[in-house]
Formats: sequence, structure tokens, C-alpha cells
Amino acid sequence: MKKNLLQTKWFWFFLFVVCLISLQIKFDIFKSFPEFIKQTSSSGPLGYFIFIIIYIISTVMMIPGSPLTFTAGALFGFWKGLVIVSIGSTVGAGCAFLISRFLIRNYIKRKFQNNERFKSIDDGIKEESWKIVILARLSPVIPFFILNYALGITKIRFFHFIIASWIGMIPGTMTYVLMGSMGKAIVYGKKSLLEWGLLGIGIIATVFVSILISKIVKKS
Repeated sequence: MKKNLLQTKWFWFFLFVVCLISLQIKFDIFKSFPEFIKQTSSSGPLGYFIFIIIYIISTVMMIPGSPLTFTAGALFGFWKGLVIVSIGSTVGAGCAFLISRFLIRNYIKRKFQNNERFKSIDDGIKEESWKIVILARLSPVIPFFILNYALGITKIRFFHFIIASWIGMIPGTMTYVLMGSMGKAIVYGKKSLLEWGLLGIGIIATVFVSILISKIVKKS
């Protein structure tokens, strides 16, 4: 059976390489990207939006999000960083899910057809879709960016995937954002009493949310 061009991995790989080369030629991104990231923190809402777009693209491109999540905490602080990363990671996960389901479904199926861990998740989704997705997000068994594509070939509804993913990613997001925020505070030590107070609340919130989500999932 003849494949749709959009369903071939080489098409997406070629497109990615072309875009990367074009950006490098035009903006010299490998040299200017670190400085560009720093500037977003002082750009207000525009900076938040740019960082979210970067996070979405990195998620779709299957680039591990931990460094960006940590960076968000350092650049924007705990609470702003948490919101920014939550939006970026959730939207990015949704985009990857839709790409998997409608554009490269056959390719993803072939990749996971012999994966026993994925089969267990797929079987569980048929019974309790949202609960399995939350547990999968909380577990390090399948990385975040791979899970986005893997779940695209299951029967879970998109809305359920988005909500369950957002809930399941919150503890990890809070942890890495908190690490970034605390790291900056320790290195520079330029936080006011209010900022330290908010950071302390963030620590408590991280622990509380992690425990709460775990208990809710276990009881359901």
C-alpha cells in the first residue's frame, strides 16, 4: 500500500533538518540561543509566549523537556515558570498526540507493536483511560516525549489525554521548576522576603500536590 508522504519518517526528518539549517544560516541559533533564552525573561508577556512556543516545538521534536523546565524556574521564578511550562508541555503533548494519531500512526504502531510495557498501558487504557495516563505520566518507565506519541495510537479520547496528561505532569513540572528557581536563588541570593516566602509555598505545594494526586489515583 502506497504511503502518504506525511506518514513517512524521512519526510519529517528532512523537514526538520531543512528548518534547522535555515535557522542556523539566518540567525546562527547555536551561538545566540542561550542569550536569546535569557532575554525572554525580561520581555514580559512576549517572553512568556516565546518560551511556550519553544517548549511546544521541543516537545514535538522529542527533545527532553527537563532542561527547559529547569530553565523556566530560573528565568521566571516558581509560579510563573510553573504556568508557562504547564501550558507549553500540555499543548506540546497534544500536538505530538495528534501528529501520531493522524499523520504517522502506522509508523508509531510498528515501533511499539512489540513493546510489552506499552501493551500493558494500552490494555489498561481500555478499562480506565485517564487513570492509566496519569500513572504513566508519574512513572519514569516511558519518557514524557515518547509517551505523547505512543498514546496517540491508543483509543483514548484527545480531551481525556490532555486533562490526564496535565494532571500527571504537574508533580514533575513543579519539581524541576522549583529546582531551577531555588538554584538561581542560591547562586544569586537576590530574593526579597516575599519572594522567599512564595518559594517556600512552592515547596510545600509541590509536596502536597504530589501526595494528593497519588492518593486520588490509588483510591479511584
